Amino acid sequence: MNPVKSSQLFSELQETLHAKTEGDDRGVLLSFSGELTPLSTDAIMMLAENALETRGAKRKEQHRMSSVLIECLQNVSRHGWIDDDGKLHLYLTIDSTPLGFQIQAGNMVDFDMAATLRSNLSEVNGMTHEELRVRYVECLCNNEWSEKGGAGLGLLSMAKKANGPLDYQFLELDSGMHLFTLGILLKA
Repeated sequence: MNPVKSSQLFSELQETLHAKTEGDDRGVLLSFSGELTPLSTDAIMMLAENALETRGAKRKEQHRMSSVLIECLQNVSRHGWIDDDGKLHLYLTIDSTPLGFQIQAGNMVDFDMAATLRSNLSEVNGMTHEELRVRYVECLCNNEWSEKGGAGLGLLSMAKKANGPLDYQFLELDSGMHLFTLGILLKA
């Protein structure tokens, strides 16, 4: 695989973010594009909570949004592609829509991770709310942790809180990497 420069990946992330928000009247509450670090994670969470509060979201909506946002950020930090400089990049938007709040998070993944994500998301999207709940409890009870530190609960948790299937896409880049974007709608 050709070496990929972090500046090139960052540029592609920014272009994708702007392509999704320019000329769109949905109401972007928060947008972020950059390196994911503990400091940026804390800042994103704080800004998201402030944006939702300013928008008049109910406490229950704020809690659901925070929970899903934490899962998104944890999934990126555990499974995202780390560039040659040891950096992990993310783009994130939180939009206010007529139906509620929409989170879109994107990061780079390699071919193998893209295949795994497609399979897992297809499976999760094929489950009913009851099946999601049962699988979630089973994962908690099995207490099996992956080598990356997760128990496979992230997608299940997001799907339980989402209204409808998890929306996702993979954009293959010239570098051979994929820009993975996950969209989650949380109805008001």
